[in-house]
Amino acid sequence: MKIGLHLHPQYKTISKSLPEIVSFLISKKQQVLIPEFANNYIQIGDPLVEYVSVERIPELVDAMFSIGGDGSFLGASRLMAKTGKPVLGIHLGGLGFLSDISMENYRERITAFLVGDYKVEERSVLNADVSFTDHRETYFAFNDFVIDKGHVLTMIKIRTYVDDDYFNTYRSDGLIIATPTGSTAYSLSAGGPIISPHINVIAITPICPHSLSARPVILSDNQMIRIDCTELNSDVSLIIDGQNRVPLGKADTITINKADFSLKIVRFKGDTFFKTLRSKMNWGLDVRGN
Repeated sequence: MKIGLHLHPQYKTISKSLPEIVSFLISKKQQVLIPEFANNYIQIGDPLVEYVSVERIPELVDAMFSIGGDGSFLGASRLMAKTGKPVLGIHLGGLGFLSDISMENYRERITAFLVGDYKVEERSVLNADVSFTDHRETYFAFNDFVIDKGHVLTMIKIRTYVDDDYFNTYRSDGLIIATPTGSTAYSLSAGGPIISPHINVIAITPICPHSLSARPVILSDNQMIRIDCTELNSDVSLIIDGQNRVPLGKADTITINKADFSLKIVRFKGDTFFKTLRSKMNWGLDVRGN
């Protein structure tokens, strides 16, 4: 099997973990493709290891291993999005909802993966078509799209439609449109609900709304959300998964709906959404901390 590794460009943050993981994969007789930029930090002279440009790795591998935090996992998922190949996350970051593998159990989990003892969990992806004055662009989000006010000191007005029916004009610091996967990310911090990834919905969560009646709303993922950008300040941007920023100064509308492909996450026996919640958010503890 050919395994691609996705690393954060700030490789030094995982410099102790990567050689250990690569050595383990070599011991299992697996071919390992490492991004070229990491050649400055780790040199492994083994015929099973190859340094390849980041852009070429998705087409050459059978699966992608993301090493880092949730941000690195989302970056790996963006690369693999349309290949239909699975993404496995080895978590080295902070909270981490997307990767259940750690440096404590990676040998056991990778071994299970290599023998096929795993399942693939599909997560919905959002598609955003942004119409600018002279062209259109398409973007994809696994967690969320965020209308961000940038350096604007006052609230912004976000005129929103659902299925071409006028819905609401949010007067707020911004607006989050999230997948169930993204419900435990920025949307949760802004007061949005935690959503099971097995439910086919989209969450709209305003950021610090002026009106107390402007609460989070759950829509079917078969519905379409349209945002009128003509009244937005030139500093306002569309943030994609907290990683990419698209200025909306010359945009007319944003149309958001479910993408025609899904994110494929590797899960192992005993891994469940609720187990992750208990682990990451300390749910299920009684007053004695048990």
